[in-house]
Amino acid sequence: MNISRTIVLVVSVGFAAAALGDVTGSITSNGKTTALKYAVAMPKPNPFDKKKKTTFLVVTDQPVPAAALADEFEFMRWYDKANLHGFAVLINDEKRVVSGNVYDPALKHNGFSGVGMQEVKLTTLTPARIAGTVSIPKPDDFFGDKYQYTATFDVPVAAVKAAAPPPPKGTPLPAGGGEPAKAYAVYSKALAAGDIAGVKRGVTADRVKEMDSPDFKKMFGLVQALQPKNIKITGGTIDGDTATLLATGKDESGTTNGTITMVKEGGAWKVKEEEWKSKS
Repeated sequence: MNISRTIVLVVSVGFAAAALGDVTGSITSNGKTTALKYAVAMPKPNPFDKKKKTTFLVVTDQPVPAAALADEFEFMRWYDKANLHGFAVLINDEKRVVSGNVYDPALKHNGFSGVGMQEVKLTTLTPARIAGTVSIPKPDDFFGDKYQYTATFDVPVAAVKAAAPPPPKGTPLPAGGGEPAKAYAVYSKALAAGDIAGVKRGVTADRVKEMDSPDFKKMFGLVQALQPKNIKITGGTIDGDTATLLATGKDESGTTNGTITMVKEGGAWKVKEEEWKSKS
């Protein structure tokens, strides 16, 4: 069995409709059982063979926002706050689970991933539909967390697309992003150079406090590695002391799109947060 913990960030997202199917089932975590009432399935590329497709099945106790279903990072950031109970599995054309996750606030680790313990009995697996049962027939253990689930379902397989986000509020920035973009460029250069002091000068006061943690220096290399390369500001708006920059960049998967929030503090533009999404 191969297991790795899922790291979770928390935000709030809006809900949108997805193609739901029939499902009955439950998940039991550390002795607490929750009924599973919702199931959604969608096609996804096989992570081990891009020429093949897999079916991503999500079975939960509550509806999942379309934005979270359409983007795995949105899902990770949403599910903890939602107190989500359920599981997700990626099933290949050989009817085997190649990736799986468990979600339950009753678990000490809240959510983690693993394969090898699931049992799959499908009656239908086509590009348009998946039906059958997925279960962990015997209680499994993850560092003291005991869990087990089963679900029988009949679900249409369909791509899920989130509604386009509303345009950022405010007045359009000049070409190149104006002063907020210049401040972001200085911050980005400091980050690439490994200049922690320069990075701190470029972010908001609340982020500086986070960076004062002893763990930040340990994580700084990862922060650098995750930052996209060749960032270009493509647009944005300004609304009082808040500016939103729209950008593109490059990461290991290709083109990535960014939304960067800048806030004016002490008369200078600072990076409050940034979010990057790669094209699937």
